[in-house]
Amino acid sequence: MQKNNISGAGSERNQEPRLVGDIVKEMLSSNSPLASGYRQRQQVYPNTEPGVDLKLLTRQPGRLGIGRYLDGALTRDAEDHFLFIENDADRMRRALAMRNPHVYVGSYININRKPDGTLYPTFCRPQFNERLTFAEFCRRAAEELTQVASGFAYGLGEE
Repeated sequence: MQKNNISGAGSERNQEPRLVGDIVKEMLSSNSPLASGYRQRQQVYPNTEPGVDLKLLTRQPGRLGIGRYLDGALTRDAEDHFLFIENDADRMRRALAMRNPHVYVGSYININRKPDGTLYPTFCRPQFNERLTFAEFCRRAAEELTQVASGFAYGLGEE
């Protein structure tokens, strides 16, 4: 009887678990059909810079964990020095959330506030059908604009 020798799933000595990234790296560096197909499909140009100094500016203190990816920009700022700056996703989300917030959300119009405090209306995009024609949408939007304008005139819509 022949014994099947399956290797690559764990350490060869004790069959211990390994990191998935190590297994994938090993698979893609082999000469298997999967690895060669992957290499032909991807345009990857490996480059190793000998003797360089790399400075990481990250959002968390401490060393970067093994296998951890960071979103950011890598720049070469000297002959033998590279600088990586991690993006601040939370700050970008806050900046996007603050841009022209809705003051009033209606069925036919919305009222937005610019950063300088001025208000402006926008139309909702309706689903036209037999009951809601373009003319009927314009009438309803005009009614809603009149109601909103009278509410703001009496100070009801101010924050």
